[in-house]
Amino acid sequence: MEPHRLRAPAADGAVLAEPPLAAAVDRLAENAARLAAWDYDFQGRRADRLRALARYQVRARARAYHERFGLDLDLPEADDPARPVVVTGHQPELFHPGVWIKNFAIAGIARQAGAVALNLIVDNDIPKATAIRVPRETEAGLRALPVLFDDWAGEIPYEDLAVQDEGLFASFGDRVLAALAGQVPDPIIEEYWPLARAAAHATDRLGLRLAAARRRLEGSWGVANAEAPLSDLCETEAFLWFASHLLAQLPRFQEVHNGALLRYRQLYGIRSKHHPVPALAREGDWLEAPFWIWRAESPRRRPLLARQRARTLELRIGGEATPLMELPLGPDREACCAVEQLRELPARGIRLRTRALTTTMFARLLLGDLFLHGIGGAKYDELGDEIIRRFFGIEPPTYLTLSMTLWLGLPDEPVTADDLKAVERLLRDLTYNPDRHLNEPIPPDVAAWIEAKRRAIAAPQATRHQRVARCREIRRCNAALQEAVAAQRERLQTERARLAAALRRNKVARHREYSFVLQSRSRLRSAFARVVPGVLTGSTEKIFRNSGL
Repeated sequence: MEPHRLRAPAADGAVLAEPPLAAAVDRLAENAARLAAWDYDFQGRRADRLRALARYQVRARARAYHERFGLDLDLPEADDPARPVVVTGHQPELFHPGVWIKNFAIAGIARQAGAVALNLIVDNDIPKATAIRVPRETEAGLRALPVLFDDWAGEIPYEDLAVQDEGLFASFGDRVLAALAGQVPDPIIEEYWPLARAAAHATDRLGLRLAAARRRLEGSWGVANAEAPLSDLCETEAFLWFASHLLAQLPRFQEVHNGALLRYRQLYGIRSKHHPVPALAREGDWLEAPFWIWRAESPRRRPLLARQRARTLELRIGGEATPLMELPLGPDREACCAVEQLRELPARGIRLRTRALTTTMFARLLLGDLFLHGIGGAKYDELGDEIIRRFFGIEPPTYLTLSMTLWLGLPDEPVTADDLKAVERLLRDLTYNPDRHLNEPIPPDVAAWIEAKRRAIAAPQATRHQRVARCREIRRCNAALQEAVAAQRERLQTERARLAAALRRNKVARHREYSFVLQSRSRLRSAFARVVPGVLTGSTEKIFRNSGL
């Protein structure tokens, strides 16, 4: 494991792409060949068979999802399951353009490589907020203030989170437009929010409304990625084989996971026990598994605990005293019967779901051939790579990291932090070196203080008493000279206040994480077209050749 620093691009329109997008098709082919040759046993199911099953089932789940919401999907029933798959994913939230650009990038890669583009709706995660921040002009200047799209219901996973206040949800678009007050021309919210409201006819789930509206908008722009909620995929037979294997080998997986996590923290000097993820815990003879589990009637994510018996494996929901079920599963047993029992969980209202690292392991090893990460996911998967390498015995398929910074195009000030630092240095110098900032002609009394300071500077410093006396005399001279530079100080203090206010405004105006719905439609489309040329128009040209990325 080597340290790898990733930083969000700072400038408007700047892109982070590692490796360059132009290398994507080659990386896709290399990964596909590596995974096709991977000979690995998932408790009685070989990797090649499990990959074929996972890809077949994700297509079926995607078709069902698209049909439910009336979304276009160019994925025929007879689609070749051997077609390569390019994958990305994110929580169903109103994210910033640096996240959204990944959806357009996988569309371009897939089009060029003849692959399937798949976006995973990570609805087993919990919302960070039910509001977005919108920049508004106030008496105190430009400020980013929250606008709610729903009431906060707590840390309920998206898949179980219904809209709490339909009136608040319905009025969100109008309230955002009122807050923007014309600052952004043709904001995407005008086009997007009616689609979100229309999705209410198909679901009461907040995340699915937001995701379906975004996908419909992408479709109207010529991007027809396949999408599927991760919650759906976690109920497929392919996923349950994957989960059963990790459960059967849990002592070894936990050792590998926690060892890799320790090295990751040492590498980056991390002291927090929760970053990037907590270690998998042990409670007596119960081991924590790398999955979430909860009951539908009490939708709070809990750790899944497992205890190995002689020929069976007991499962327990964290916080509950009674075991949930007993699986016919062990390190040397096939998982077919365990998979059959796990398939009964949805009917019992039990959610078995991935965590962050197992989400991308499942996606990278079984669902797809190339995964496209944002910055946060890429940092996680440095750890994921080490776990894959040591547990699954394969050099991890490479992933791409992509992000973009796109400001809203609000008026800002042509100032920098260096400008403010320069003024602050001058103010400090007026305190400690006022004699350097005096203009001719210098009055006799001021000249006398300057001369006194020169003598003090040249005074002997052999003893501590001499050094203290010298320092006091220099300070006395500087204090006496302050009146001579008072006008300069006042001008600089005024300039410092102006620069500080301008920088505060710029911080708000240039914030990179405003939701994509606040962006100008034409400006965002133009910026995205520079990164992934040809995608928005449906061109089949060499998509990334001229992007420089």
